Amino acid sequence: MTSLAPPRRTAASADSPAPARRRADRTPYVLIAPSLVVLLGVLAYPLVKVVILSTQKWGVAQIFSASASPTFVGLDNYTKLLGDPTFWTVLVRTVVLTVAMVGLSMGLGFGIALLMRQVPAWCRRGMTFALVLAWSVPTFISTEIFRWITEYNSGVANWALGMQPHNWYTDATQGLAVATAVVVWGAVPLIAITLYAGLMQIPSELVEAARMDGAGTWGVFRHITLPVLRSLLAMLTTLSVIWDFQVFNQIWILRNGAPSSDYYTLGIYAYVKAYAGHDYGLASATAVLTVVALLGVMVVYLRQIAKIGELS
Repeated sequence: MTSLAPPRRTAASADSPAPARRRADRTPYVLIAPSLVVLLGVLAYPLVKVVILSTQKWGVAQIFSASASPTFVGLDNYTKLLGDPTFWTVLVRTVVLTVAMVGLSMGLGFGIALLMRQVPAWCRRGMTFALVLAWSVPTFISTEIFRWITEYNSGVANWALGMQPHNWYTDATQGLAVATAVVVWGAVPLIAITLYAGLMQIPSELVEAARMDGAGTWGVFRHITLPVLRSLLAMLTTLSVIWDFQVFNQIWILRNGAPSSDYYTLGIYAYVKAYAGHDYGLASATAVLTVVALLGVMVVYLRQIAKIGELS
């Protein structure tokens, strides 16, 4: 009888898949290497340079004289910065503004996303167009529009509120409220569209089953919508914190490039120290502390990205 035993694998045939597998394992790293090199060149060098500057005395003399080398001062800039009451006031103001901006952006964006799910298709298309249009407006233009709306004599806001004439920027609280409105205006479109896309991924069968079990609108929202969107909401909130913590342009433009100290955020504080006070070492220390503060937020963001990848 003819033997039906399987053919014996030779050493060559047994080992041949291994090199191909190793090449396949290396392929993603080879493809991503050029991007990593560019990122290291664009981001790593400036970051290292800022850290070095934060340990040096770097001022007017170093700017105008090539022979005046910067003096190493160690952690003196950090000690001076942390001992400055103005820095702590600016830090608290930045945190409060960030919380207000992120809270309003997420709340309005989520509300609009829920509304888009309920309205007819033609209305939803119009809302999407309006959101994308608002998102596409450059920050400079949108800030100038809000400055025109709050203009002292003929601003639309003053006319609508019946308080002409009124200067919104004499009181920093009102001025920062206008800046917050500009930031929220620019942030809501991305949040709303992203959350609407997430809402569309919720299986209708799941919602119908919840309603059959007696869940009302609030019950469906609490037990189905929020759990499904939890990772996406956390990711958008983390990104919003990173963006809003660094707000600069809106306040700077609203105050014509010369904000008073009660308008300072960390970004403006560092800029003024560098270019008005010519204390680049202290400004660099401020930038380093800002990066350190945001590192924790970035870790949360990366964890949310990983979690979303695991769920998908």
